[in-house]
Amino acid sequence: MIEQFARRLLTAKSPVLQSLRSPERAAEAARRLSLLAQDNWTTRRTRLAQEIRRDAARRPIDPSYLMYAVSEALPQDAVVVEEAVSATSALLSFLPYRDRRSFLGLASGGIGFAIAGAVGASLALPGRPIVAVIGDGSAMYSIQALWTAAHLELPITYAIINNRSYRILKERMVSMRGARQFTGMDLHHPEIDFTGLAQSLGVKASRVTDPRDIGPALRQAIGSEGPRLLEFVVADGFGDAA
Repeated sequence: MIEQFARRLLTAKSPVLQSLRSPERAAEAARRLSLLAQDNWTTRRTRLAQEIRRDAARRPIDPSYLMYAVSEALPQDAVVVEEAVSATSALLSFLPYRDRRSFLGLASGGIGFAIAGAVGASLALPGRPIVAVIGDGSAMYSIQALWTAAHLELPITYAIINNRSYRILKERMVSMRGARQFTGMDLHHPEIDFTGLAQSLGVKASRVTDPRDIGPALRQAIGSEGPRLLEFVVADGFGDAA
């Protein structure tokens, strides 16, 4: 309702404001629009997409390329629940804003909301496909909510970005302290099997390691009935140490 009112108001006011402009102001507005067209979000996305496609064959999957591929595979009415943390910036560089309910992101310093948050989003927005893009560390805070998604047979696709670590903490250690000794920030020995974990909670799941499979896997999951989980194995950003 608010969006419709704002759209009608701006549509009605636009010709009035244009009629009040002087020729000089009109020329200045045209100049600014021309400059904006050279460096707006859409232009930057196009430029960045051209660059990121160079990493389309890299294995383990490049996280930024994964975010690009996710954005390309989404249907128009998808709702993205985001808790990607270290990949958030890349996701927002590619994900178009379609409406005020199309994106539900992490808004604070705490993590752990998205597995359960996707359930809430699906209940609040019936009929819209929910795609939850979540880091592996964040996912472990409320992984049990997968059972609820399965129990309610909700149309949620969980895209788990598995870099086998708390990469965001490593990045902050490097940027803020110049330290590269990471204690308790790796999630291997043993690695977490998100596919097996999801299946044990009633959610069909599969693992994706080849970047060529990202789009097909996402489209199939989104088009399925009930929840699905896709575990994307991505580069950890720190040498992929075993």
